[in-house]
Amino acid sequence: MKMKPIYCALLFILAIQPIRAQTSALKEYSAVDKKALQLPDSLSKSTEQISDYINSNFTNDLDKTRAIFIWIASNIQFDIENMFALNFHGTKEDKIAKALNSRRGICEDYAELFTDLCIRSGVRSYVIEGYTKQNGFVDYVPHAWSASLIDSTWFLFDPTWGSGYVKDRRFFKHINNVYYKTDPSVLIRSHMPFDHLWQFLNYPISNQEFADGRTAQNETKPYFNFIDSIHGFED
Repeated sequence: MKMKPIYCALLFILAIQPIRAQTSALKEYSAVDKKALQLPDSLSKSTEQISDYINSNFTNDLDKTRAIFIWIASNIQFDIENMFALNFHGTKEDKIAKALNSRRGICEDYAELFTDLCIRSGVRSYVIEGYTKQNGFVDYVPHAWSASLIDSTWFLFDPTWGSGYVKDRRFFKHINNVYYKTDPSVLIRSHMPFDHLWQFLNYPISNQEFADGRTAQNETKPYFNFIDSIHGFED
């Protein structure tokens, strides 16, 4: 019986920290969010139109990625009926068109849309594919998210998880800023790329370490210069 109050207090602390982070983010990005969400529906039928609006209203990469993230998270509904129907043969154009035309999509559609808008807005960006871990369990269904370069630093973005959550086979819209501009050393706790290059870490973790929850940087490992490796990939 003595343990119960401590347990409840711990739950309260864990619950309130994300709320404070969300509140801080809302204040920090309120002006950008407001302007991004004023994008007329008539100008949201293609990534060309949306990126034109982004480039006309925002000047730096941070504001552009924020505007793209909040517009997608607010306007695209998770396609719960097809949540396991990954299309490995579809083109990125198909996935983007699906998201914009139906206003629905799964992770690969969100990620392709986010990445394409970033690139068209002058922000270096990639789609990252891998798998995730939730509630201590590694999911067997692949996932897709994005990476973008902001002020010479790579950050990670998951517009799917940032748009809401699934419960009892229903999708609930809820903007989650935890998955906006996330440090790679933080996102690696829940997102594991298939290729360790896209961990964006100098001491990449193994699949087993990910499964075991051992995601802290281990500087006794050989140093991995992922920046040079990305340049090599791009060349």
